[in-house]
Amino acid sequence: MRIAYNSAMTAFAPPAPGQLTPSEEAQLPGLIAGVLAAESPREEMLKALDLLIDKQQFPALAARLFESVVWRTDLRHYWIYYRMARAYMALGPTRADAAYLMAALGAQTQPDWSGSNLLFADMFSVLSARGTPGDAVAVFLAAADITPERPPAEPYQALPVFAAAGIPLPGSDRPRPRADNRRNHRVIELSERPAWTCPVVGGGMPAMLRRLAEKLPRPTLDVAELRDAEVLLCSGTTVVLDREGAVHADLSVSNYPELVRLKLDRLSASATPPRIVEVPEAVVISDRFPPPNLCHFLLDQITRLDLYQRAGVDTRAVSVIGPEPEAAFQHRILRRAGVAPERVIGSAQIARVRVKRLWVSSNCVDLQHAGHLGAAWAVQFARATIGGRGQRGWRRLYISRGDVAGRRVTNEDEVIALLEPLGFEVIQPGKMSYDAQVAAFRQASHVIGPHGAALTHLIVCPLGAHILEIFHPLYGTSAFAMQVAEAGVNYTAMLARDFQYDSPDWNDPERGITAGSLYLARHLRVELDVLRGYLASVL
Repeated sequence: MRIAYNSAMTAFAPPAPGQLTPSEEAQLPGLIAGVLAAESPREEMLKALDLLIDKQQFPALAARLFESVVWRTDLRHYWIYYRMARAYMALGPTRADAAYLMAALGAQTQPDWSGSNLLFADMFSVLSARGTPGDAVAVFLAAADITPERPPAEPYQALPVFAAAGIPLPGSDRPRPRADNRRNHRVIELSERPAWTCPVVGGGMPAMLRRLAEKLPRPTLDVAELRDAEVLLCSGTTVVLDREGAVHADLSVSNYPELVRLKLDRLSASATPPRIVEVPEAVVISDRFPPPNLCHFLLDQITRLDLYQRAGVDTRAVSVIGPEPEAAFQHRILRRAGVAPERVIGSAQIARVRVKRLWVSSNCVDLQHAGHLGAAWAVQFARATIGGRGQRGWRRLYISRGDVAGRRVTNEDEVIALLEPLGFEVIQPGKMSYDAQVAAFRQASHVIGPHGAALTHLIVCPLGAHILEIFHPLYGTSAFAMQVAEAGVNYTAMLARDFQYDSPDWNDPERGITAGSLYLARHLRVELDVLRGYLASVL
């Protein structure tokens, strides 16, 4: 990966005309002039890429901008390389070499920065597709040596490449754990989520909501009990070891638990060893979504306390291994669930937690988001934790995202002008206390808003409340629609329009099947006639 900057840049000639929309072509000269005229071209380029790539996903325009200025000014900067690697990867196989070059330059500059695992992933992907498994394995191992908790490829991607290269995955020769070193308790039996056709207004069905039209299996849930165990914590991963030191991969929130173990072992022998924590009893609520996301925290992580209680654990008296309680809502929910925040051992740290008696639920690894696909036990526990269902709905709420960076309704003034005469009030949950947010939903008869974490609280709305969740046409998730049956509310999805373009490429939900989460943060525009039609049906 030692690539000289000057020779690397010769790969870029002044650009030929690219495949840009007329609007993008019109924007390009101003963007180029802005970067070249700036006192700090790097900072100006970063501002442009932050908008084009991170927020609104214009990879072709980002590529043209970069290629137009990189040979005229010095753009050596980790985050420029990072953003351009992601842009070129988004442009597909024809730009794979450019993606590899940007990823290699970024990884060479700062191999241990927060985004570098994605740069290593880009390189691994390109080298694997090119048919050079030895090089791909070298990149994988270089990344795993730094951050095994954030590997550059999933096992289904990596293992065939290792096999093709004739190289064993480190740790694959370790002995399997013995079955008698743990006891499993069955707490939830196999069940099935009934098929349900989600009502949609404004267009076709968002891609992820289509899955609700089929029966979905809810797997059995077990709670494993281990004596004299150890949990390795490493930046959000949790690796479970039994009394003999064997890794229980099916209980470990890590794609490569043995690689995480090797890292902790190296650190333990270093001058800065991991923190050692010793507790008599602990439960694990962590999964693959450690950031402070309300939906994941309330519906998936906190509800694991119910599983442990079903196995006979007094969750009010044990330590809890899970996401570090950073946000105010986490502190409030933990206390409502009977867990003092100071009893939480944050999984984001690097530590070895030695536990006399450890409990781990199977859905820490086998996660069925959200709330075990809206299972009754999960919804009921989450609802009870935050105060129970409201009894009478009288407030009409419009949830505004005007105070956040992504997924805003750009014609919100028009939407509010339509809603306020009908008795709707505008709330911005991010500016409210957590108790005030919950209270608003407990009193709501109608809730309208773009997809966002606050809609998690539809589970406490009074029976029969009307919920309208608004999606960008290229993005949709079933997380909240999953809760509808148990929540007892009337749910409808609305397909909005792209905030900037009217072309089918930006407004066809069929494209969202493959585009998916690329457009999670993209702004949207509500069609007022569609909204009027919905209101006429529910008011």
